[in-house]
Amino acid sequence: MQFVVNLRQLDGSTRLALMEAEDQAALLEQPGLVDAIEGSWEIPFGLKLGSNKLKPEEQLLLVAQVATLVDSGANITRGITEIAESTPFLKKHMQDPRIEHASRISDYLELFGVDGNVVLLVRSGEESGRMSQAINMAVENIEQDIELRKATSADLKLGLTYLIVGISSILLLSLILGGPAQQIIDVPQLKDNSATRLIVQLRAMQTEHTFLFLMVIVGAVAGIRYLWNNVTAFRSIWGVRQLDELLKARRSANFLAAWMPLFASGFSPDKSLKLIATNNSGTNKLAIESIMEGVEQGATIPQSLQAQYWSPSFIIGMKAFDAAHDEARHNLLVRIKGMLITEIFVTGKRFSKLALHIGMIAAVFTVFLIAAGFYAPMLLSRGG
Repeated sequence: MQFVVNLRQLDGSTRLALMEAEDQAALLEQPGLVDAIEGSWEIPFGLKLGSNKLKPEEQLLLVAQVATLVDSGANITRGITEIAESTPFLKKHMQDPRIEHASRISDYLELFGVDGNVVLLVRSGEESGRMSQAINMAVENIEQDIELRKATSADLKLGLTYLIVGISSILLLSLILGGPAQQIIDVPQLKDNSATRLIVQLRAMQTEHTFLFLMVIVGAVAGIRYLWNNVTAFRSIWGVRQLDELLKARRSANFLAAWMPLFASGFSPDKSLKLIATNNSGTNKLAIESIMEGVEQGATIPQSLQAQYWSPSFIIGMKAFDAAHDEARHNLLVRIKGMLITEIFVTGKRFSKLALHIGMIAAVFTVFLIAAGFYAPMLLSRGG
């Protein structure tokens, strides 16, 4: 869940910050925060007001600079401090009270707002002693993610824009035209229709029943979250299924990226999974915990992959893992990773097109509603 925190900084000033934690106690357990938080407010219903993460391009710049420090053998703490103080989007973090408790590269990256999957990959390198391999792999993963975003985000942004503008236009225009539409209904000479009455009802909902209107919106969001997290069949619905396929592919790729350095370093499956689970939350954590349950019962990681959480390509690709020797296993994981990147591209493109089509339908419906409910009665009455 997300909190709005009034944070006292090292220079004595205070600022409002968005922070995420499982609960209030977990928030205060973060090193440096227990005495620095002057007030915190939980955002209700599990909603999120925004994100404190760096942009992908900013993450790439930061992690690539840190990778250079690691490979050069330079003093990491001094190097990261110099990078932060000379970088505008990082400089503000130098007054964060948590900075005094940062001792590892992953601590700094997490504080600066690097994506959790990148932090996890770096942390796995710290645990396994393969820091250089892990952080350079993190750079590669960010580069691939940026390319995938470029390839799939254009249609997605356009589709979501159509969707938001379409729905907002319905509500806004019904609010503006609701009064005149009511006059159309009141005048016997004008021929109102179902669209006219819908415009009036939408206006009445927003103006006369505002609290109920807001509660319906909040309830719808909460209901969707509940169905997503607790009802497996909900994810098989058209539209939702496409999003679920994309998230499964991303989850699988992120898990593989975090597990590969640990596996190469000889970490046992249970220790690897505990480390990975600690640095995940929500559905991603549940997915990893489902593997942990299988491993605790004597199954291997490939045998514990459930279709509810993981990509079909990942599940099928891992079937040959247990029977392969070490070198073949490494090559298999590399191939599966490449396959998952391709799957992310394909599922991302598919979901982007779907969002675009839904957005266009919403926009067309808005035009139709106003034309049929407001202009048609007047034109038909004139014609009569």
